[in-house]
Order: sequence, then C-alpha cells, then structure tokens
Amino acid sequence: MSVVINGREKFIIDRTLITITQKSLDRNTIHENGLAEFIINLKKIGVDFFEIDERTFNYVGPLIISEAFIFRIDELKQLEFCRKSGIEYIIIKEENLELVNICNNNNYNFKIILEIGTNLFKRNNINKIIDVNKLFSIRVKGENNWLFNDYITTNCNVKTDMYASNEFSMATSIGFQAISRGYSYVTTSFCGKDGVYGTTALEELLVALQVILGTKINGEISLLSQMRKQYEKITHCKLPNNKPVIGVDVFKYESGVHVAGIQKNPETYEPFKPELVGLERKLALGKHSGKNSVICKLKELGIENEFNVCDIITILEKVKNISISNKVELSDKDFIEICSTIERLHYV
Repeated sequence: MSVVINGREKFIIDRTLITITQKSLDRNTIHENGLAEFIINLKKIGVDFFEIDERTFNYVGPLIISEAFIFRIDELKQLEFCRKSGIEYIIIKEENLELVNICNNNNYNFKIILEIGTNLFKRNNINKIIDVNKLFSIRVKGENNWLFNDYITTNCNVKTDMYASNEFSMATSIGFQAISRGYSYVTTSFCGKDGVYGTTALEELLVALQVILGTKINGEISLLSQMRKQYEKITHCKLPNNKPVIGVDVFKYESGVHVAGIQKNPETYEPFKPELVGLERKLALGKHSGKNSVICKLKELGIENEFNVCDIITILEKVKNISISNKVELSDKDFIEICSTIERLHYV
C-alpha cells in the first residue's frame, strides 16, 4: 500500500519491467547492469504490484515473490502457467472476455483485472457476457477523463484502476486525478516509458501526491535520482537532462535574477526541495550570469573571496566570453582557472 488518501488505501501497479524486457536486450547484460537492485528500489519507493507477461516472467521471475505479480494473459494456455507459478492476479483484455468465464467455470481462483479501453468499450455489453461482481478490478485504459459508473450502469462492487495513455501529454494528471478522486489503483511506468505514447510517470505521480496533496508516501522517494542512473544503465537510454522531477538539470539555475531569488528563498522558483528526490541544487555559470552568480559560485566551491568589485566584473566577463564561445555553461574547473588568473595579476 503506497499511499492513504482520505483514509483509503491506494495502490500502484507498475509496468516498467514489462516495458524494459520488450526491448531486444540480452538477459545476462541487463542483470549485470543492476536489474535486481532496480527492482528492489521500485519496491522501496512505493510500487505495490509489477505487471508482467510471460517474456518478463522469464527475466525477473526469481527476483520477485509471486504475490507481487500481475500477469497479463494473452492466450488460454497461460492460465495453467499462472496457476503452476503461484500467480494470484491476472489481467484479461476486454476482447478476451470469454477467458473470464473460463476462469470462473474451472475454479482457477485468480483475482481478475479486466482491462477495458475508453475508445472501444461498448456500453452495457459487458454485463451480458460476464458477472462483473466476480471481478477483482476493472482497469480503465485510455486518455479520456470519465467516471467509471458512466460506463458500468449496474451497481457493482469492484475496485478500479486507471491506466492512462500519454497520447495528449496528460497521463500523469489523469492518473493523479483518478487516484485522488476514488480509484483504488493507478498503473504507472518509470519515466512514463510505455508502449507507443507512454503512461503515467511513476516518479511524477509520487512527488505530485506528496507535494500537491500533502500525502505521506510509504516509500523512499529520495532514491529516484539513483534510480534514474540505474534505468539508464539497464536500458542504455539517456534520459533528457530536463526530465521533470529527476532530470539532472531540473534544479540548475544560471541567470542573475534566479540566483538572487534562490539565495533568498528557494521556493521562489522550486516547487519542492531537490533533496526530496535525491538531487542537489546546482549553480551554473554562463552567458546569463551576473555578479551575484560569481560571488555565489566562489562560496559554493569554498574559494575565499578576496576579490574587489573590478575583479568580480573581470571574472564575469571572462565567464560569459568562454561560455558564449563554447556554447555551453562553464565548468567548475574553468571557473577556478579564471579566478587563479585574477589572483596572479595581483602579484604582478
């Protein structure tokens, strides 16, 4: 149980592993790159269940207890596979409704999650084919923002799960709204990487619940920065530096106005403290920097500030010239070299 909202337990189903193993990755390589540690951290930050398919099970089966698996059924024979493997939860797609009746008629005792698409679902037909009340949960898949009871007209006592598509760049907000308005489950993936369009980003949802709602997260979300590095190593995919929540540059600031604001009150520009997700605030020097930026960088690097106003202006000019020439922010090494040059001039 990841969070409690208004006294109700909420749970997270995560598809990161099924997404990773769908790629043509060597099994030994991804294990050597720290897959086991990444899975442990997924649990630590608050993932309750891992959605898998048969391919994923072959990769991670020995690493996770069967009670934490939700197995995606693609064909009839997998029902027996799940029973022998001790898997309790299964997902059946809307187009395979007959599998629900097969499970019930053969006493499989699975907890069934029925996945229905907001774009394909036909009103009322579901109740004519299966007994909805025997389902464990109904998963709503898609981008549309609609209430569950608009589509299931009979009163039924099943849990609900939101699996949002990011086709219109709203998946995290849809997942956040669903779990805060009554849905019991929300389906996520690390960095939102999933399928063609993506889905609710796990890290964004957790931080939003804590920062916006003030919800206590039963997980160590300070591990998120470390997990970004693990994810990049496993998938051989570099995430954007400005990736929301965990990008390496999201707490970087450069311009003089921003520097002044951050120094006086970080909340001026930051929605939450970088320490919350395991990051650090970083002052960058470049073409937009000001005198205050130079003074703050000296303090950050532990360099004793014995420079006068003219020296600071000279350092700033050199910083801007080098940054513009190289079309990149100045490294700490280059800044220290500039400062040492100014110091040497004092002795000439």
